[in-house]
Amino acid sequence: MKNIIFGIHPIINMLKTNPFSFKKIFILNSKKKSTKIKELFFYVKKYKICICKVTKKWLDNKTNNSMHQGCMGFLNKLTYFKEKNIMDIISFSKKILILILDRITDPHNLGACIRSAVAFDVNMIILPKKYSAKINATVKKVSCGTSDNIPIIFVKNLVNIIKFLKSLNIFIIGTDNNLINNTIYNYKLKYPICLIMGSENKGIKSIIKNNCDILLSIPTFNNVNSLNVSVATSIFLFEINRQNYIF
Repeated sequence: MKNIIFGIHPIINMLKTNPFSFKKIFILNSKKKSTKIKELFFYVKKYKICICKVTKKWLDNKTNNSMHQGCMGFLNKLTYFKEKNIMDIISFSKKILILILDRITDPHNLGACIRSAVAFDVNMIILPKKYSAKINATVKKVSCGTSDNIPIIFVKNLVNIIKFLKSLNIFIIGTDNNLINNTIYNYKLKYPICLIMGSENKGIKSIIKNNCDILLSIPTFNNVNSLNVSVATSIFLFEINRQNYIF
C-alpha cells in the first residue's frame, strides 16, 4: 500500500499540489458526479491522467477495505530523503523549524502530525527507523496528501541527529507532560528550532530528554494530563509560529 492514495479529499489535494505523481486514478463505476468528483475530473483532464472505472469489490480489495470513498490513485515511485539530505535542507531554508517524532507508531497520528507540520511550515520531519509508523496509504489519507509536500527522513539514531543539529546552533525543544511551570507560553522561542514530540503514552525517551536544551509542556485543566500527540503537535507548532510571525 506504499504507492497508493485513496479518499476524494487527499486525491484532489495531491492533484492540486503534485499532479504528476499519479500514474492512474481509479473511480467507482457507480460513483455519482458530485461537486468534488467534477473537480477531480477537471484536474484529471487538465493533466491528462489515465482514469479507470472499477467495482467496489476491486477498490475494497486494493485498499484493504479502507474508507476509500469510491476513488484511489496509483502513484509513481516516490523519492525518499535520506540522512545526508538533512544538511542540504537546512542550508536552503530561510528559517529553520524541524519536527522530530519519537515512537509515533499509529499511522493515523503520524498522518495528522504531518498535516500540521505542512500547515505550520516545518522544513522537515525526522523519525526513527525503528518504532515508527511508515508512510503508507493510511498516513497519506489522514494527512490529506500533504505527506508528499514535506521531506520525511527516517534515521538510525535520533540522539546522533539531535547532537548534529545542536552543533549547528539549532535550539532543541523537548516535550514533557509532567512539567508544571515550564510551559510553552512562558518562554520566548526563536528560530532555529527543532521540536521533539513523543508518543501519547510514553513520551520521548529519557536519553533524548537529556539531550534537549529545554523541556516544555502544554498547560491543561480538569485533570486532563495528556493530549493526543497530533493535537499537542499542532499546539506547539502554532505557538512557535505565533511567536515568530505577526498574523
